Amino acid sequence: MLQIDIRPFKGILFVRLKGSLDKKSISKLETEVIKFQKTVGIKNIVFNIEELNEIDNYGKYALINSFNLCIKNKGQSFICLGDNDKISDKLTPIFSKVNFISDELAAVNLINS
Repeated sequence: MLQIDIRPFKGILFVRLKGSLDKKSISKLETEVIKFQKTVGIKNIVFNIEELNEIDNYGKYALINSFNLCIKNKGQSFICLGDNDKISDKLTPIFSKVNFISDELAAVNLINS
């Protein structure tokens, strides 16, 4: 099961994910986050996956879809890993290390600099 907490702050949409981001749960991410991104035109997004315990290829491509929307809107996207080494190993081949940050405050500083 996927839990999503969405919080806008200073022009950045913070999305905290908890649980599993997989084939069964991506529709929830697409409905709550990606549809919102398209409707509002969100430029900057930070996915906090510190409490995500599983991600499959469907979940990875859902994140890529969101990142592409940010690029289209001339914004930036980041993934906050925290101490989640299990998930980071699965994402490293797909996402640039530039997209990984240690905490959400780092994203605010990067985006607003």
